[in-house]
Amino acid sequence: MNRDNTTLNPINHTPSDEDLQIQRDEKIIDLLDTLADKYIGDTPSEYLSIKEDLTDINDIFDDLQTNGYFNEEVIYYSTAIRYLKDNDPSLTESLEIATEYGYEAKNLNSELLATLHASQKKENTFFEDIAPELENLFNN
Repeated sequence: MNRDNTTLNPINHTPSDEDLQIQRDEKIIDLLDTLADKYIGDTPSEYLSIKEDLTDINDIFDDLQTNGYFNEEVIYYSTAIRYLKDNDPSLTESLEIATEYGYEAKNLNSELLATLHASQKKENTFFEDIAPELENLFNN
């Protein structure tokens, strides 16, 4: 019996929609980790609770945010001061972020300001550098 014309032959196999979605999900997660390593220096897929049927960048962002991926913590006064000096020397951005979150001046310190700024910076990097590349996969 000639098996060249049967569906058992891998050459004749047509991937199902489910197979294609699994391949697409794997490409999205690989690209997410590659870009995050390049722009942020870490691996966000470890924070994803949903790793299949990925169809929307906002769903990925929400899942990452819910699982604490964007929560940066800057500890120790000297580390916080160095971070702020390098990233927000006027404290304008950090104070704006603190105000958005409802903090009052009496509750602010360098560690909190640096933490808020670093977390927001990570979110911005995600949307500016990573999300557009992922959108290309979603749209293809």
